[in-house]
Amino acid sequence: MDEMTLNSELKAGNFKRSLNPKHREAMLDLVLAWGTLDGALAMLLARVMGLPYHKAADTIGKQSGSGKLAEMIRLIKRRDSTEEATKLLKKHKKLYERYSKPRNKIAHGHCVGYLSADDSFVVFAIFERTGEENLAVDAVSVEEMKSATKWGEGFKTFIIEMLDRLDSEDD
Repeated sequence: MDEMTLNSELKAGNFKRSLNPKHREAMLDLVLAWGTLDGALAMLLARVMGLPYHKAADTIGKQSGSGKLAEMIRLIKRRDSTEEATKLLKKHKKLYERYSKPRNKIAHGHCVGYLSADDSFVVFAIFERTGEENLAVDAVSVEEMKSATKWGEGFKTFIIEMLDRLDSEDD
């Protein structure tokens, strides 16, 4: 569905309030994958900080995933011969921010239902002003959710493998 048609459908309120199992499954998979990714990012940041997880938890707290990546980049830049690691993390930070958009809509928006014209789009009311007296409404496709889930799972695997390599170097 092109953006103009999508916007027209959203403005007209052409959506059904209940969700189908495919919508719920895609959203749950995405939220669970990104929750695990957030934990892996916290573990990696703790490692970069040189702190045990329980102490890093006090420092990292509820920092966003993008914030964790930014902090890792900042800390790694201070070290010698880390240009490659910094570039890699910057690339992943950009991708993280791109793929986090559907997750953020799910986690921070009100799920209104799905589009009547195309049930592959889930509709969210976002607490952001649009126009003079309206709040934003947006839609996320099930495919976009699946893509973000796949990327999040892949990045989590990459981080866990990196942590395993660092742990084996310490032994």
